[in-house]
Amino acid sequence: MRKQNIIFLLLFCSFTVLNSSLHAQGGLWSHMHGSIGSGAQGLYGTKGVANPTNTPSGRYQGAYWTDLNGNFWMFGGFHPWGYANDLWKYDVATNQWTWMNGPQSITDQNGEFGTMGVPSANNYPSARTFGPNCWTDNNGDLWLYGGFGYDVNGAQGGLSDLWRYNIATNQWTWINGSNLVNVLPVYGTQGVPSPTNHPGARAECKSGWVDPANNLWLFGGQDGATASTTINVRNDLWKYDIATNQWTWMKGSNALNAIGSYGTKGVEAATNNPPARLSFTKWKGKDNQFYVFAGGNSATARNDVWRYNPATNNWTWISGTSAQGNSGTYNAHCAPLPNTYPSARIENQTVATMGCTEVFWSFGGFKTITNTESFNDLWLFNSSTSDWTWVSGGQTTNAIGNFGPLGSSLPTNMISSRGGVFIWSDMANNLWIFGGLAYDSSINQLGLKNDLWRFVPDSTCFGAGFQSVLDLIGPADTLICIGDSTMMDVPQQATIIITPSTGYVINSDSTQIQFGPQATTTYTITGKDPGICAGKDTLIFTITVLPEVMAEFTLSPTQTLTTAPLFTLTNNSQNATSYQWIYNGNVFSTSQDASYTATDTGTYCFTLVATNIENCSDTVTHCGTVVFPDHIFVPSAFSPNTDLINNEFHIIGSNITLKRFEVYSRWGEKVFSTKDISKGWDGTYKNKPCEMGTYFYLIEYEGYKNNTTEKEKKLLKGDVNLIR
Repeated sequence: MRKQNIIFLLLFCSFTVLNSSLHAQGGLWSHMHGSIGSGAQGLYGTKGVANPTNTPSGRYQGAYWTDLNGNFWMFGGFHPWGYANDLWKYDVATNQWTWMNGPQSITDQNGEFGTMGVPSANNYPSARTFGPNCWTDNNGDLWLYGGFGYDVNGAQGGLSDLWRYNIATNQWTWINGSNLVNVLPVYGTQGVPSPTNHPGARAECKSGWVDPANNLWLFGGQDGATASTTINVRNDLWKYDIATNQWTWMKGSNALNAIGSYGTKGVEAATNNPPARLSFTKWKGKDNQFYVFAGGNSATARNDVWRYNPATNNWTWISGTSAQGNSGTYNAHCAPLPNTYPSARIENQTVATMGCTEVFWSFGGFKTITNTESFNDLWLFNSSTSDWTWVSGGQTTNAIGNFGPLGSSLPTNMISSRGGVFIWSDMANNLWIFGGLAYDSSINQLGLKNDLWRFVPDSTCFGAGFQSVLDLIGPADTLICIGDSTMMDVPQQATIIITPSTGYVINSDSTQIQFGPQATTTYTITGKDPGICAGKDTLIFTITVLPEVMAEFTLSPTQTLTTAPLFTLTNNSQNATSYQWIYNGNVFSTSQDASYTATDTGTYCFTLVATNIENCSDTVTHCGTVVFPDHIFVPSAFSPNTDLINNEFHIIGSNITLKRFEVYSRWGEKVFSTKDISKGWDGTYKNKPCEMGTYFYLIEYEGYKNNTTEKEKKLLKGDVNLIR
């Protein structure tokens, strides 16, 4: 807000008129649309219909947006009839304006609020000016908050109403806040959302940041509750959650005219806070951090730059001086240098480049709150270096400029000094400026402008690129085993399209992709940053899937004797490049094939671990046994008597299979027969003791052949003496 009697804005003022500096500029200006003079009443045409002759009336200090398709929008402001509430759209491609919504002139300055939360074709905000806040959310809707104007009853003062405009339906919705003027803020508890919290009436407050979660942020500005009588400023920071329709006081003081705390330049700290201010300007970085530049209070202006980090809820003073009224440093055009700053000012306007939000424009503004001296200097701020570049215009105030032929791009063209403009950046990274309050030499006083200018920058002027860069970096490992996966990080908030659409999983916040195809696959990934400041990238890579490792070997023999204890292990694995042979938990060989000499009888289990070049492996285990050779012992005599010693004729054997054991008398009569090696002859026949003497035996059994574990039949004959 200006001083209490706002009509002074159009009164006669005397100025020293200075020509713009004509030395090297960082680009070319073109007068694209609108009048050369001041106070133009514009031509509305038919609502909703674009026409080359349509043009808004002269105005300053309204709301402006860029939609997600790159079209420019503006609402309200101060125009020749007073406070406006008309809505306009400008199409860069056709160079045509369209009156979209709201009344002409001042036919309904009270607006049509309708029912809170209910969109309607009949709704539109009341007329307002002096820095209403504005946002374009991540879904493409336009938001408006506060300013200085009229309430539903026609009373004039600071406003606290929050509105949403849907471009597709061309409908406004009163969402939150009061439809009356001069409402005091309700802070609640810092950091805690509440349905009763709200920033209150607020003007000269063009912060308008939107975070990745689609929350709207607002900083400082003029206290609207007292704006009709005096000038008070704030440094509080607020967040509005669209989903819950609740405000949260996040940072700063809840008192008026807070002095803030600079801390150390470049050092983030929880105690840092910008001094309270109005008529400052803002940017949003591609790092999703928020920037504030310049502004002032009722006495003077500033040229400091602040950065707010939503992740830590901390401010950092990063550029400019902490002093008020600093005259800045003008070295030369196109010479970015550390410790070079624009002079202190208010109602300059700023915008981030569309191609890369690491560099920001700032144009014009007023030297002090009295509006008697305005600038036409154009600056670029590089947030990655915190360096300013003086790009165009002069360092003196009240330059009259030079229009040149409509649409021409001539080195002699120069926009005149002014403040409170509407400002945009297009998709080609050209800067656009409309209207504002400027000195008009033809009437020798301040005038409301409706001229539209385009500035085409010379990229050689800047120490920063204008194109947003999205770097998609593929997986570090593109050689995987079947069943395994590899990861790829995705820049936060980037939208990606992947073809083919199989063999991967995207995590819940879309910041990581897990690739696990079952076969070798070539992927094409296209990525795009969100919104209209969109970096793009395409990445093509192949994930090679190695065939499955299959471990296998042949163990020979599977059974052996202590007299030949060597096992041979022949590798039959597939798709492997290295091997480990393990027995009893110890690696005994890493050769492709192996052998092992047993040291005792028992079971020997061997494990083969087969591994490929990606360290994927498979295991298999086979077991073999080691036994003693076959052995049989046949006694030469036995004594079946009552002493219970050596009473039976037994075979003692190991590793044999008895087929038959028979005993014959000297006359060839079979007196005993069995196939059970545990049984022996007790010296009887038909339950009667046999005579002492010599008897003959025949033993048939299976044993090992020639010191191997191959079985063969063996026959053993002999005689035994029966002694009583």
